[in-house]
Amino acid sequence: MLMREIMVRAMYCEMLGYDASFTYIHAIKLAQQGGVLEKRVGYLAVSLFLNEGHELLLLLVNTVLKDLQSTNLIEVCMALTVVAQVFPKDMIPAVLPLVEDKLSHPKEIIRRKAVLALYKFYLIAPNQVQHIHAKFSKALSDKDPGVMASSLHIYLQLIRESPDSYKDLTGSFVTILKQVLGGKLPVDFNYHSVPAPWLQIQLLRILSLLGKEDQRYREAAMHIQAGCQCVYSHYAIKSTYLNGKCVDFSAPAS
Repeated sequence: MLMREIMVRAMYCEMLGYDASFTYIHAIKLAQQGGVLEKRVGYLAVSLFLNEGHELLLLLVNTVLKDLQSTNLIEVCMALTVVAQVFPKDMIPAVLPLVEDKLSHPKEIIRRKAVLALYKFYLIAPNQVQHIHAKFSKALSDKDPGVMASSLHIYLQLIRESPDSYKDLTGSFVTILKQVLGGKLPVDFNYHSVPAPWLQIQLLRILSLLGKEDQRYREAAMHIQAGCQCVYSHYAIKSTYLNGKCVDFSAPAS
């Protein structure tokens, strides 16, 4: 029986509540030494078996560094995925330059995963990514909507902590919301004919924070928000700062 098949069975055992810790080291080895398929199973097992504080992750650092520099897109994707899931905080400085470099990668899936990895870094070690805040705006204006959508996670967190520092981006968020409502995004983002509902909610949350105590920004966003089809977001934002006019505006649209 191939090691990758054994590892798949070990993952099933863990998901069913049985202890398969004796296979953890073999998951690391599979990610280190296997081909693309074996590496995929190894990385998947590592992300399932280990947490950020597990000592075995130290054995994976060199493998991740090597895969981040690989010319094989699949290997780069796998490395970025595991970095965003379980990479320890102490090891962030080792991979940060490589992840940062992937923000300019020609393939959109790589840029998207790099943004999500940086989002994870910001959550667990915000001081280590302070110097690249300017590059987040590049992701926000990325031509690929998936990369742009991924950057909203970072901006939502940043704006929660310091809304005044990002008020100049209100126009950008309103423009993105207009594009979403206008059906400018690929149909893959639609859900039951609703254009990107989760993206709408994310943008509405961001705009609610930006305009919470500022009448100018509130008025700028109000009519756009009134055209949204996500009723939940109307009431969530209304409870935060909006007056009754927004709900009145939205009544004809719904």
